[in-house]
Amino acid sequence: MVRPRSIDREKLLDFAEHIVARDGAAALSFGALADAASLSKASVQTAFGSREALIEALLSRSMKREAEHYQTFLGTDVRPISRLKAHLRATQTENESAGRTVSALLAILASTGNASTVMKDWYRVRLNDLEADDLSSRKQRVAYLAAEGAFLLRNLVGMEIDDDKWASIFRDIESAVD
Repeated sequence: MVRPRSIDREKLLDFAEHIVARDGAAALSFGALADAASLSKASVQTAFGSREALIEALLSRSMKREAEHYQTFLGTDVRPISRLKAHLRATQTENESAGRTVSALLAILASTGNASTVMKDWYRVRLNDLEADDLSSRKQRVAYLAAEGAFLLRNLVGMEIDDDKWASIFRDIESAVD
């Protein structure tokens, strides 16, 4: 009896990222992924279970990369203001392609009536459950929300924001909490 070859989920995610980068998030399907990986559609579906689970896996991978990028700005100072400033710098300097991919994947999930558990958890931690009990923490909460609004305008809506204006927006957000 021939042992079935194992399926490398990470390699499948590499192929999935390539499909999304080349053809857009809407092109991501089990069939497209199976073709790219030279596997059967059933094998790919077995690896993830559902398209939503595949998207969650891609989002999880993207947010892990984002967390590493964020950590380069945060260092060891975990005070709330330092966490905010690291978030602003990480968001400002994030690869535009990665931002567009995450936004497109979130839009696909939203269009199916699903929400991303990965993203809800990421926001819950990053934005401290939106808790704010004094003026300083309320300003910080508004700064987080402003940065995320700018991120979505640029990456989901497709608003053209050149690098100089993008940097200016983030300077303005940061100065509002200094």
